[in-house]
Amino acid sequence: MPRAIDISDLPPTVVEAIEALVRAYRERAPQQPPPRRSVGWATGILPELPASFFEPLPPEVLDQFEGKAA
Repeated sequence: MPRAIDISDLPPTVVEAIEALVRAYRERAPQQPPPRRSVGWATGILPELPASFFEPLPPEVLDQFEGKAA
């Protein structure tokens, strides 16, 4: 849900940059999704992230991040 944010206290250059980003997003967002691109060092090696990258991690892996015994 979008929220209004008061940016009046920010420096004018920051406000201008934010407004430019919002304009660019609004111009492009309804027409097309952003192009797929590879990540950092993988440029030219991996054409794009595999679909499995976006799948949720298994519960046992999540437990290890939380410091629970495997």
